[in-house]
Amino acid sequence: MINVIAHNIFSPLGFSSQENYQAVKNGKSLLQTYNNKWSLPESFVASLFLSEQEEVFLLKGFTRFESLAIASIKRVIETIDIDVQSERTVFILSTTKANVELLKKNKDFAFEREYPAIAAKAIASHFGFKNEPIVVCNACISGVSALILAKRLLDFGFYDNAIVCGADVQSDFIVSGFQSFKALSSKACKPFDVDRQGLNLGEASATIVLSRKDKYDNNSWHILNGAVRNDANHISGPSRTGEGSYLALRSLMQDKISCEDIAFINVHGTATLYNDEMESIAIERAGLSSVFINGLKGYYGHTMGAAGILETIISICALEDNNILSTKGYNEKGVSGNVKVSNENQTTDKKSFIKLLSGFGGCNAAILVSQDERLKAINNNQNIISKDKIKQIHQVNITPNSLKVDNKLIDTNNTGKDLLVELYKKYIKDYPKFYKMDTMTRLGFLASEFLLKAEFKERFYAREDRAVILFNRTSSLMADTNHQKSISDVENFYPSPLVFVYTLPNIITGEIAIRNKYYGETSFYILREKDEKLMQEITLSSLHDNSTKSVICGWVDCSNDEEFLADIYLIEKE
Repeated sequence: MINVIAHNIFSPLGFSSQENYQAVKNGKSLLQTYNNKWSLPESFVASLFLSEQEEVFLLKGFTRFESLAIASIKRVIETIDIDVQSERTVFILSTTKANVELLKKNKDFAFEREYPAIAAKAIASHFGFKNEPIVVCNACISGVSALILAKRLLDFGFYDNAIVCGADVQSDFIVSGFQSFKALSSKACKPFDVDRQGLNLGEASATIVLSRKDKYDNNSWHILNGAVRNDANHISGPSRTGEGSYLALRSLMQDKISCEDIAFINVHGTATLYNDEMESIAIERAGLSSVFINGLKGYYGHTMGAAGILETIISICALEDNNILSTKGYNEKGVSGNVKVSNENQTTDKKSFIKLLSGFGGCNAAILVSQDERLKAINNNQNIISKDKIKQIHQVNITPNSLKVDNKLIDTNNTGKDLLVELYKKYIKDYPKFYKMDTMTRLGFLASEFLLKAEFKERFYAREDRAVILFNRTSSLMADTNHQKSISDVENFYPSPLVFVYTLPNIITGEIAIRNKYYGETSFYILREKDEKLMQEITLSSLHDNSTKSVICGWVDCSNDEEFLADIYLIEKE
């Protein structure tokens, strides 16, 4: 059983979990309108740290992002008695854009701090964490994905404790990108409301410490189950049927768990037209219409990589207070799904909730968190797989100079980015969306195509039992640089949604899922280097999900148009 033994939230609403919870309970929000912030031509509404708050957490030699993560982690580890420097403790960082704001600044920081894994190592070194940090970069679901990963790694016994931190700060890079999608509201957001106009952004860090040690079992909160599913619909638009969220919810509601056990579902609730609609449909399809739902974006805005962890902590605090929180901004239902939105604080004696998120790349995630002794007694999803039960089926390797399929060299004429175009024209031909992709996504897409051609002569569509789990070092730095160029000149300000959407590395996994109608897990992790042992641990632990029978996994990295590597393979359970 995986125990929540400590947590902290560091946000504009407060610097502790309880301070944040009390602010939310009292209806407080620091969402406000910013004009000419970062020289952006359009105003926007967000919840940002005040300058006096930043003075509290900024550390010399660390960026704003790193300082914020450190502040939250520090306050947590001061309260626990585990050895955080032990090799049995893993550090997992959830973030979507990390130090991306450094792209427009002078490079005062060494060690390529624009790379999320390098930033994570700087944070880890500050505390003396021994193990290599893992960065989860799975768009808006990153926080919940990180908690699911931590649970799996602990369930498998790879580690005894996990420190899971989610953090993101806002910048012109992020705001302009969402503005290019016309996704931001000019007013405080109104989740699930008939008058909702879009989302607001926010910044925060939040940390949860998990342990598998029995001494924490009594009266602890437990992550009982978790699932990541793709809706295989569109890289930036949610499924109209809520397929991915529905499948994630369905995965949780198994065995002897019923609606009567769940106090509420804490939804993503971005207040965009299609996200809220999709969630309402998914909840109804999953048979959860009788369960209250609430959202926290009206208090914090969308805190991106921090959201899943922050909102899980607030939900834990609420149930410890026997409270179902109100959805700030909600007045009148504006979605077609049959859902019961909490529009005022109300009491409950239930001790279980579901946290639900969705994001770009078609990804969706849900976790079931409980203090209920009856539910904790249900041995849910304990599917520990040993290495000898896994077999590798096929492997594809693409470099700037070659393509190998199952170690067989395939004839090619070109190199670099021209090689990728040659491979598409010669062997694929039937997916013109290829020409819209950035170089790294093209690389991952092509590698998967050759992998699947090796598996099947005819393409096999539609399955939930296959996961796509990829790793790299550079995240999406090439696409990031292109987006930054488009907003750097005030006189030639032209952020493009097509460029911005590829500033998330998990878009690769989304493209593979969409192409093949894979409704299983899609996840993306960033490491400082190609660490085969760590990659194997993460991939093996993904088979903890009973629905997953095979995984497309491996390394897809791209430094520039002429330097890249795809080394991916297909594994399955025997």
